[in-house]
Amino acid sequence: MHSLTDLEDKIAAGSRLTEADAARVLTSPDLISVGVVGDAARKRLAGETITFGRVCEVAGARPADVGDAGEVRLTGSPASVDDAVARARAAAAWAGRAALTGFSLVDLLEWAKNGVSIEDAARRLHEAGLEALADVPVDAVATTDALIEAVRAVHRGGLATWRATVTHAPAAARLDLVARVAALQEATGALRAFAPLPRVDPRDTPSTGYDDVRTVAAARLLCAAVPAIQVDWPLYGPKLAQVALTYGASDVDGVSAIDDESLGTRRSPREDIERQIRAAGGVPVARNGRYERLA
Repeated sequence: MHSLTDLEDKIAAGSRLTEADAARVLTSPDLISVGVVGDAARKRLAGETITFGRVCEVAGARPADVGDAGEVRLTGSPASVDDAVARARAAAAWAGRAALTGFSLVDLLEWAKNGVSIEDAARRLHEAGLEALADVPVDAVATTDALIEAVRAVHRGGLATWRATVTHAPAAARLDLVARVAALQEATGALRAFAPLPRVDPRDTPSTGYDDVRTVAAARLLCAAVPAIQVDWPLYGPKLAQVALTYGASDVDGVSAIDDESLGTRRSPREDIERQIRAAGGVPVARNGRYERLA
């Protein structure tokens, strides 16, 4: 028995967990119990499998080598949709079989202020060769309804939205954002992963590791319809990423696509991520940027 045994029983029974359940996880001081329920929810959905994606991020010109990338991700915020289209068209010519993703819902929202609708911008990017937006920051819009409508407009333009992210999220705001993702997935079925940890930490109220692992567990419990809860490898580092895998995360994003073996074969990015996943009790499986598992 532990303090969240009733939630573990609900997970085992396949019952739907509620926002109130997630709130209990986010405020529980019992990190062992939080880990038990987060891990139970992950295993019910994904078993022992932990996927990882190797990403070639491109901020400017074509890289000399894309390595073993399953995703080519165009980063940065183009000043206009014309600039973004030009970058997408150029990258589509050399990305090969890797999924070509790029930019953010935030960019499309900015362009819409200058008269280019979200749907039209998405259509132009899709025609240039982009497959999906790189991320959908769920805190970028004021309401859940506005987020859902924006994502639907992206889809009407032909782009996918596979990954939801969070840019800013003090601990007090995290439950609302997790609930927003659950509502977005229920309305659109568009997501394949949700990265619930904020990419920018407030300077005045930085989160703790306790906040972060509770957030991962709460996201896994409440967003049962999202296939993977994701943690960013380069942003959070191997230590927190590995711990997150024992609290409900089942996907690691941003693993380098270049197998630099200058520190030895076992320190190459692929060997390192696979070793870390196994140490967390998982079975590592590579995927591409479309979240398709690779042999």
